[in-house]
Amino acid sequence: MILYGRYLSPFVRRVACWLNLQGRPFELHELAATDPNDLPKLKAVNPVARVPALVLDDGVTLTECFAICDWLDETAPEKRLIPADGLARRDCLQRIAIASATTDKAVALVYDKNRRPEEFHWPQWQERLIGQITGGLGQIEASLPAEGFFGGSAPNGADIATAALHDFLISTNPFLIEASFPKLGAHAARANTLEEISSTRPA
Repeated sequence: MILYGRYLSPFVRRVACWLNLQGRPFELHELAATDPNDLPKLKAVNPVARVPALVLDDGVTLTECFAICDWLDETAPEKRLIPADGLARRDCLQRIAIASATTDKAVALVYDKNRRPEEFHWPQWQERLIGQITGGLGQIEASLPAEGFFGGSAPNGADIATAALHDFLISTNPFLIEASFPKLGAHAARANTLEEISSTRPA
């Protein structure tokens, strides 16, 4: 399989971690949706020019993080990273949902604060995004276990989404997270002790 994107994208990284934890070999083709030079190649894989995109061994291309991970779980039921049913599934999906929503706002902040020329910054919009991000982080912080993972002794999909969010913020806007969410930092550190996760950590 071929995974398109860069590990700086927390959504690409989630898919890579999922593949690693399920023991599925893949090649990473580093394309950035923000790089004009990469756009033609990316559009050839995904006409919407978004990452991640996963090209399967039969040539079929899957897009969008959650859809890709759902297929990976469906085709490896013995290695599922989201429980199959019941309250455990509901809780895992809700934890992924809050991590995803917070990640979306973190990405939006990067576009407005980190990439847009300063004279075009919109302070009120950034303030709103920061409020949404810290709100999401607070909810995650309150729900994290003191030890181990949401998945128990091994990480599940919620752990991957949470660690990817933390490391994305550290790489892009660390002021949002440093010294403010200690349980989240400790959780990400535990996750990154695993080679399947640490090998995808953005530089």
